[in-house]
Amino acid sequence: MNTTHGQRRNCTNQTPSIGTSAPLLAMVLVALLAIPMIGMVGCASSAKSVIKGRVIAGPVGQSVRAAAGDERFDEPGVPDAKITILRKSGSSKSRGRGVYTRATSDAFGNFELVFANGQYPRDAVQVRVEGEGIYTSRSQTFLPDDGEEMLCVVITRPGYAIPDPPEDKKKQSKKK
Repeated sequence: MNTTHGQRRNCTNQTPSIGTSAPLLAMVLVALLAIPMIGMVGCASSAKSVIKGRVIAGPVGQSVRAAAGDERFDEPGVPDAKITILRKSGSSKSRGRGVYTRATSDAFGNFELVFANGQYPRDAVQVRVEGEGIYTSRSQTFLPDDGEEMLCVVITRPGYAIPDPPEDKKKQSKKK
C-alpha cells in the first residue's frame, strides 16, 4: 500500500542541495570571469601594429623577417618600392579585398607597414614588392615578431643603379 496517496510533499522548507544550486553558481562564475576579458578584447582591437622594414637589392627576390641588428639592414636601400601585404591564398581575413596593408619605401629603402584595428595576421602572408628598376618580387612568409623587422630583397633590372639619397636626408638618417 501507498501511504503517501493523496498527500503532497512540500519541499520548499528544505535547504537546497549542491545539485540544485550548481547551475546558478556556474553562471555567476562565468560572468565574473568574462568581465576582465571584455576589457582585453577592447584594448587589443583598437591597437595599431607597425612593422618596420627595408628594401635592398640582392640575388633573389624574397621577403623575410630578420633581427633588427641584421647586417643586411646596413646595405643601400631601394627607394620608392611599393610593398603590399596580401592574404595567403584561401584565407578570408583581409577585409574582403585580399590586401592587409601597403607601404612605399623612403629615400633610404625604409618602410613602415601599419595594421589597424586588430588586422595583424598571424598566419603566413604573401608579400609583393614592385617598383621602377626592379623585378616584382612575390614571396610567402610570416610577419616579424617583436624585436624583428622585415627585409625585402629584390632583383634589380639590368642597368638600374640604386640612387643615392639626397645629402640633406643622409644627415637626418644618421641622427635616428
